[in-house]
Amino acid sequence: MAITLEEASKLSDDILLRGVIETVIKDSPILQVMPFIEIVGNSLTYNREKTLPGAAWYNVNEAWAAPTPPTFERVSTTLKILGENADIDNFLKATRSNIQDLEAVVIELTAKALKREFEDTFINGLGTTEAKDFVGIDTMVTVHSAWAASTAYALEDFVHATTFNGFRYECTTAGTSDTDEPTWPLVEGETVSDGTVVWTCRRSQLVSMGTNGGTLTLAKLDELIDKVLGGMPDMLLMSRRSRRKINALVRAAGGMMETNRNQWGEFIQLWDGIVIGINDWVSDAETVGSSTDCSTIYAMQFGEGALCGLSSPGLLTVEPVGQLEAKDATRTRIKWYVSQALFSEVKLAKLIGVRD
Repeated sequence: MAITLEEASKLSDDILLRGVIETVIKDSPILQVMPFIEIVGNSLTYNREKTLPGAAWYNVNEAWAAPTPPTFERVSTTLKILGENADIDNFLKATRSNIQDLEAVVIELTAKALKREFEDTFINGLGTTEAKDFVGIDTMVTVHSAWAASTAYALEDFVHATTFNGFRYECTTAGTSDTDEPTWPLVEGETVSDGTVVWTCRRSQLVSMGTNGGTLTLAKLDELIDKVLGGMPDMLLMSRRSRRKINALVRAAGGMMETNRNQWGEFIQLWDGIVIGINDWVSDAETVGSSTDCSTIYAMQFGEGALCGLSSPGLLTVEPVGQLEAKDATRTRIKWYVSQALFSEVKLAKLIGVRD
């Protein structure tokens, strides 16, 4: 069963741990709502849903055709180690603690640093051995290359039309593409021949503002939301600039953004009932085509069958290491064996090329 950090903290009698968790989640829209599955071992291998099986209508006594099987992508996710030591100099603790509790301050600041590192990795994590982190959501929604003429394609290669049309196309018969771009089908599952290649139309979780990006519109935001299936997204995650743009568009239309309060009593904004989350590691300087001032907006649904965190049993932990031998200081270690998994492709989508 998946559980949020907030719910996990309620199950702990450790006051220090509860304080650290509160610090970590208070300013993080992601960690306030993202559930985590506790796994035994250091990794999880699962089947990520890609396409659904087919279905058809039949007459009485008509022979049933062979079913079109669903397709999955086998994914392995490994827990990564996120942590930091909070060292408190014993001299300062003894001589300056009459002003403030230095130990509490250092632990709180370390917890905030941990939260910031998680939020960065949540978006931009590479998941490589060299990077030591887990795969971020930006990598989970792949931006495929545009179709190219006279090019050899292998099975399971993907392309987009040169003028993006909202779909991606999977190479289901390997070969070499024609000199002219085919007329792409716009119905999922339909095929088109291209030289000796056969392409099959697949759903894309990508929405684009244009070849060189474009100014955000509310219509494009709605298109992004519609990419997430099986219910509305739980969150729209974006930069501060993108949130300002949405506010400006709504005010220009004569309206006001919907607001509510979260569990901390803080005001949050919503679009179409969906929480708008801010992440300071969503860049406003991405390159799309010839534009270098683009940003991305993500739509996501959280849950055990959607986007979910992974953690070792107990989730985040706080360990009093004690007195250090090499220096006159006391150490407290905050650590988290953590990763994330996307169980279904249709639970995450992104809008690229967002300009102010």
